[in-house]
Amino acid sequence: MSSPPGVAEVSRPPSPAGRADEGSITPLAIGFVVIALLLTFLIATLTDLHMARRQLQNLADSAALAASDSFEPAPGSDPGLVFSPGAAERAAARYLDSVPTPRGLRDIGLRADADGDHSVAIHLRADYSPPLLSPFVPGLIELRATAFARGSLRTS
Repeated sequence: MSSPPGVAEVSRPPSPAGRADEGSITPLAIGFVVIALLLTFLIATLTDLHMARRQLQNLADSAALAASDSFEPAPGSDPGLVFSPGAAERAAARYLDSVPTPRGLRDIGLRADADGDHSVAIHLRADYSPPLLSPFVPGLIELRATAFARGSLRTS
């Protein structure tokens, strides 16, 4: 069969009979599997970090609620509440001692502030390391949580 006039004919070298295509897809497949495993590991670690942060925030909320019960009556003839940082911190520490420490959180630190009249603030910090990395990198990430609780006095 001849080609039309003005069109060059491209010749291809003959391929030996029975010879398969050269190259392999195995390195490419291994690379994709490694990338998929790394992404899965990253997503699992980030999800666990998010859950640990939420657990620390829940602890801070509950400790602030416990600290809001540490009020003292206001001095003077008018009824009122007074919060002191020391009493709030002791009440929050008693609460934290009575509940189990969430998995993955270590060295939980506590600091309490009080505005004196109406509210307390509880600040928690904890060291977190992902379960898959904890044998290699203890205390990898520092988490912080702050919670506020207000006290009120109804006289009616």
